[in-house]
Amino acid sequence: MFVGDSLSRNQWQSLICMLYTAVPGTKYTETSTPGLSTFTFTEFGVKVMLDHTIYLVDVLKEAKGRILKLDSIEGCKLWKGIDMLIFNTWHWWNRRGASQPWDYIEIGGKLYKDMDRVVAFEKALNTWGRWVDNKSTTLILPRPRFSFREFLHHIISTLTI
Repeated sequence: MFVGDSLSRNQWQSLICMLYTAVPGTKYTETSTPGLSTFTFTEFGVKVMLDHTIYLVDVLKEAKGRILKLDSIEGCKLWKGIDMLIFNTWHWWNRRGASQPWDYIEIGGKLYKDMDRVVAFEKALNTWGRWVDNKSTTLILPRPRFSFREFLHHIISTLTI
């Protein structure tokens, strides 16, 4: 399953094309619901999925408007039982105006009209990182030369807006 923004969608589509090219003419189904697309190679029982969660954390519609919840990751329920997860985010974090799909940011129960996007991104990645750290199944990752938190700090410190 690919999880993330439009870059994830492009990677999802590319993988489907590569797999289909390897077995041309194979039977498949494609289903889409809001936020989730699934391409199934029916002869092989293989699903390639896309969870279009552009911020990795939740964006919920509430009475006050659309709220980007930096410390909530309830959308992860879709990821349970998936054999492989590929995450991607950042592309949409700097959007403003009409292309910004939220009205407020919430962290720790407090609402903000806006905040430094790199700070918001860091808080969201920390929420995602806690989910990764507390996952009940094993993640197979390359052996890091430094901790996840050090890696996260390095990624955030290299971002430019």
